Amino acid sequence: MSPKPRVAMVSSEMYPFAKSGGLGDVLGALPPALARQGVEVSVFLPAYKSLLQKGGFAPLNGDLPDAFGAPEVRYTVFKGRFDGAQVYAVRSGDLFDREGFYGDDGGEYPDNALRFSRFCRGVLSALGQMGSPPEILHCHDWQSALVPALLKTRLGGSPAWARTASVMTIHNLGYQGRYASDDFQHTGLPPEAFGIDGVEYYGDLNLLKGGIVCAEVVSTVSESYAQEIQTAEQGNGLEGVIASRAGDLLGIMNGVDYAVWDPAKDPCLAASYSREDMEGKAACRRALRTELGLKGGGRGGPLCVMVSRLASQKGVELLMATLEDLLWMGLEVAVLGTGEVAYETSLRRAAERHHKQMAFRGLFNERLAHLFFAGGDLLLMPSRYEPAGLNQLYAMRYGTLPLVRTVGGLASSVIAHKEIDLERDTGFQFQGFNPAELLWGVVRACRAFEDKEAWRRLVWNAMSQDFSWDRIVPRYLELYEGALARRAARG
Repeated sequence: MSPKPRVAMVSSEMYPFAKSGGLGDVLGALPPALARQGVEVSVFLPAYKSLLQKGGFAPLNGDLPDAFGAPEVRYTVFKGRFDGAQVYAVRSGDLFDREGFYGDDGGEYPDNALRFSRFCRGVLSALGQMGSPPEILHCHDWQSALVPALLKTRLGGSPAWARTASVMTIHNLGYQGRYASDDFQHTGLPPEAFGIDGVEYYGDLNLLKGGIVCAEVVSTVSESYAQEIQTAEQGNGLEGVIASRAGDLLGIMNGVDYAVWDPAKDPCLAASYSREDMEGKAACRRALRTELGLKGGGRGGPLCVMVSRLASQKGVELLMATLEDLLWMGLEVAVLGTGEVAYETSLRRAAERHHKQMAFRGLFNERLAHLFFAGGDLLLMPSRYEPAGLNQLYAMRYGTLPLVRTVGGLASSVIAHKEIDLERDTGFQFQGFNPAELLWGVVRACRAFEDKEAWRRLVWNAMSQDFSWDRIVPRYLELYEGALARRAARG
C-alpha cells in the first residue's frame, strides 16, 4: 500500500504504561513495529492514575468539548511518546483516577460502561480537534469497541471523517462489555443503534458486538481462533454475529518483541544464554529453584512452570486435578499468577503441603515472569480456550518447551506430532480438556526429557522460531488496505 495510512490505535492497555496481560504486550510492540516500516502511528489510552504518575506525559490542551452533544462533558489529553509512536492519554473527570484499570478486589467497577464509553467519546472528540483524522482507527477489545459504532452512526456523514476506516481486533471474545440497557445513555449513539443490528444483545448493551457489526473489518489474534469463534463452543453467544462478518474476518497471529524477550540480553535473568550457548539456562534454573525454595522430588524430573492469569479459561482446574500425580512422578511445579480467589487459595495450600516440590507466587511480577520462562524446563498451558497466547512464544525463545492444548493460537504456534519429530517439533500438545489428557502429555514430555539429546534438539527447534512483529506487520498493512477499500465502497 502506498502511501501507508496514518493509524490511530485505541486500547485500554499498552506496555510499559498500563499492562495487566497480553493486550498490553501487543500494544507495546505492534505500534513501534508499524513505525519501523514507515507508518505514522499513534495510540490512545485512558489517562489512568498510575499512567500519569509514571511521568513522561504533558497536557496537550485545556478542556476539550465532547463531540457528541454533552456540553457538561470535557476532556483533557496528555501527550507522550514511545519507540516511534505518539501516545495520548485521555482524561474525563475522575473516572480513571483509581488504582485498578477495570476493578478492584471487590470485582469489576460498576460504572465501567460509563468509563469506557466516555473514553471512546473522548478519543474521537480529541481526534476531531487535532487536524485531519487518521485513515485507520484500529480498536482493541470491548473497551474501545464503541469507536467503530460512533464513527459509523455519528461521524460517517462528516466530510472530515469520510476517508477513515475502522478495524476491530478481538483479543478475547470472553470479555464483551455487556451491561444493562440503562447504560446505553452513556454511549452517545443514536437511539436506533440499540437494536439487533447494533449494540443490543438480548435486551442488554453489548459494546463489543457494536464494534464487530460496525467496523469495516474484524481481526482476531490467530488463524485458529478466527475459525473457533464462529462456532457455538467458542463464540460466547456472538458466533452468529461473527459468522455474518466471515468475509471481513482475518486471523493474524500475535508476535513477540524480542527487544524485551531475549535471553541473550535480558536484565531480569541470573545469567544470559542463547541457542548456541545454553550454559546460562542452567544457571537460571538454579536461580529460580533457589528463589522459590524448591529442593526436588529426588527423581530428576523437569521443572514445570505456569505463568498465567488464574481463571477457568486457563485450565487451572486441570493442573489442580493432576498435581498430586505430577509431584508423585518427581516433577517440580511452580506457578506464577493472580486471579480467582478459589484458585489462589488452592494453589497456596498445595504449595504449603509440598513446599520442596511446589511453589506458588500469587502476584504479577515482570522480573519473576522472565525468570520463570528462563528457569523452567516445561511450560504448562492447558487452556480451555486461548485466542492467541504469548507465553508459549516467550517460552520457546527461552528454551522452555510448551505443553499446550490444541486450541486457538496454541494450536497455530506450537509444532507437535503424535510421534515426536526431532527435526520440526517445538513442544507438546494434547486435545481433550480433561486431566487424563494433560497427564498423558506430561508423561510424553518426561520421556523426551530423559533423552538429553532429544530434548536438546527440541529446545534448539523452539529457540529457532521467529515470531517477530516485523514479520507480522505486512499482514496488518493488508488488513488496513482491505478496510480502506470497504470504506471507499460504502461511500
